[in-house]
Amino acid sequence: MRIRQGLLIPRDDGKRIEEFVGNAHTQTPSMSVAHMWAPPGWREPAQVPEFDEAVVVLSGALTLVVDGKAERIRGGEVGLVRAGRKVVYRNDGRAACDYWSICAPGFLPQLAHMDPPLPEPQRRNTVLLEVSHREGARLEGLLRTQAHRFLEALGLKGRELSVSLVTDGKMRALNRQFRKKDTATDVLSFPAGESPPVRGVPRPLGDVVLSLDTAARVARQLRRPVEAELSRYLAHGILHLLGHDHLKPAEARRMRALENRLLGEDGLLPEGVHGE
Repeated sequence: MRIRQGLLIPRDDGKRIEEFVGNAHTQTPSMSVAHMWAPPGWREPAQVPEFDEAVVVLSGALTLVVDGKAERIRGGEVGLVRAGRKVVYRNDGRAACDYWSICAPGFLPQLAHMDPPLPEPQRRNTVLLEVSHREGARLEGLLRTQAHRFLEALGLKGRELSVSLVTDGKMRALNRQFRKKDTATDVLSFPAGESPPVRGVPRPLGDVVLSLDTAARVARQLRRPVEAELSRYLAHGILHLLGHDHLKPAEARRMRALENRLLGEDGLLPEGVHGE
């Protein structure tokens, strides 16, 4: 039985789970095999599962806190958590963690015995999210989490960011209207401009528009999760809102360094390239 594509499991915390074998996709109770992608700063509540779980880390690093002892599993390494042990999974690194999870017997929520969700941290910024792409609902958690993380990493407080996830058709129309270019693109930024601060009211930073069609297409070509591609667009777009650009070599170097710092990996700007 050849399985080329898994089943995406809906999440609202920014993590991607694509189950290839298991109870949800192949109705296989004896084991589950899933491809995971966890953004920086992600963590799950503690759990005491009834299954053994092995994690095979491809890139980045995954921290396992087993019975209170933390161990970091890096790219090329395998972590093993035995059934009945209290474990917390989290990504403490600056880069996303790409890994595979194998559970025996297969994962089921009722077998994980997970603690209630952790309370949301108090946010100093506001992120407004609009999804007009029919396949974009599952990505809301990622975009919201990443947007807050990027704003905080840039030292911003009391700001309001609007993010829109759209189709190539919508992106092409915006690009034609505002940049006189009759083609779709990956990300557009619309700065809000300077406004006087009002006590208790977040100051608008601007709008970042992301094309999910373009992200999905590029992600397939690069064989990477679409979540990783969207994170690159989001970081790039936010930096444009802050006045960064890449028209000149020095500007491009500064913007590229900031992208790489936010993402923990290469951003949208290749080294040595500048221009529109």
